[in-house]
Amino acid sequence: MKRYDVLKEIVETLNDELVVCNLGIPSRELYNLKDRDETFYMLGSMGLSSSIALGLAISQPNKSVYCIDGDGSILMNLGSLSTIANINPANLTLIVIDNEAYGSTGNQKTHTSGKTDLSLIAKG
Repeated sequence: MKRYDVLKEIVETLNDELVVCNLGIPSRELYNLKDRDETFYMLGSMGLSSSIALGLAISQPNKSVYCIDGDGSILMNLGSLSTIANINPANLTLIVIDNEAYGSTGNQKTHTSGKTDLSLIAKG
């Protein structure tokens, strides 16, 4: 499934959830699909979407928080996965779109194109 199609499906389900979207092309695509006050579009700080989403989930326990991230971005801050696994906020959903490449910078391969399994890492 293509990233744009994933974003389109996510947008169709959104109501008042808080959304943090990683930088680059995904933020622009999400903005073009449906701009919302509840969405934070990363324009810098590659790798920090999951950390920002965790902070929102902790500070807003009565709101659902979605983090839309890419494999390249999440690989830049793997420590956030272990922190999220340990805190395990029930209101945080981490959606990682893994295309095995740094899509915003020329499609260089990420480690997920090899043996790195983000779902195993996220389980702690």
